[in-house]
Amino acid sequence: MTQAADGPIVCGYDGSQDSRRAVAWAAGRARELGVPLEVISADRAVGRVVAFDETARANVEGAMRDQLDDLVRGVPTTYRVIADSPVGALVEAGRDASAIVVGSRGLTAREDFAMGSTSAGVVEHAPRPVIVITPRTPSGPAQGPVVLAADGSRASDEAVAFAFAEAERRGTGLRAVHSVEMPRLPGGSQFDLDRLAESVIAEDEKTVLDSLAPHEARHPDVDVELILVVGEPAVTIADEADGASILVTGSRGHGGFAGLLLGSVSRRLLQTAPCAVAVVRHAH
Repeated sequence: MTQAADGPIVCGYDGSQDSRRAVAWAAGRARELGVPLEVISADRAVGRVVAFDETARANVEGAMRDQLDDLVRGVPTTYRVIADSPVGALVEAGRDASAIVVGSRGLTAREDFAMGSTSAGVVEHAPRPVIVITPRTPSGPAQGPVVLAADGSRASDEAVAFAFAEAERRGTGLRAVHSVEMPRLPGGSQFDLDRLAESVIAEDEKTVLDSLAPHEARHPDVDVELILVVGEPAVTIADEADGASILVTGSRGHGGFAGLLLGSVSRRLLQTAPCAVAVVRHAH
């Protein structure tokens, strides 16, 4: 995945408070980068269930402008209403974007698996980084480090590159967090499991450091802190991201099935992380 660093920020908006928070965050990022903002509202029923001529479109886009004007001041912003599913519209609109920003409303494991949701669908299909505004994302700008969910896999290389570039742009450090889940083995003593976890961490440390090394060489001014922890990854990574400006993760890591593009850890982080989460897909 190549980054269109000077492309617009594309953000989904459906009138909800959740999507207003996403627009506010997207406008802040557009302001920082000096790029325009494109706000997309989409519904497959547009043009089918209701008569939707240019006058109606202009009315809706005008209403969007009125609702969001206080959030996007100082940012060149365009508003578009698209007759498509929200996922399809955002993925298409985001092809030349530097990032797509969405709220995480409705992204539960059950809904994601059974019916799909806008945020999960965009994450799984968008060709650009997708930044999800979690329920715990602060409303104001965050000054903390960039946190990277580092698994050392080849599939996460684009996420590592994004994290280093983000840390350099923000002038902050990079906190790479590698979490090893405690094995659950029948009959295994706590002592044996602790020793097993320690040996896995020692083995993984080299893999993670090797995956970071080329990016450290390209970004020598970024101060890197590696944190190795034992615990449930979605919990431990979220804990380490407390106070972070953004958390960066790949869409799936070791053990990910090709058909399950949004891994279980990434999916849970979109609900539990205390900051915005950038999901950067691996280019196949």
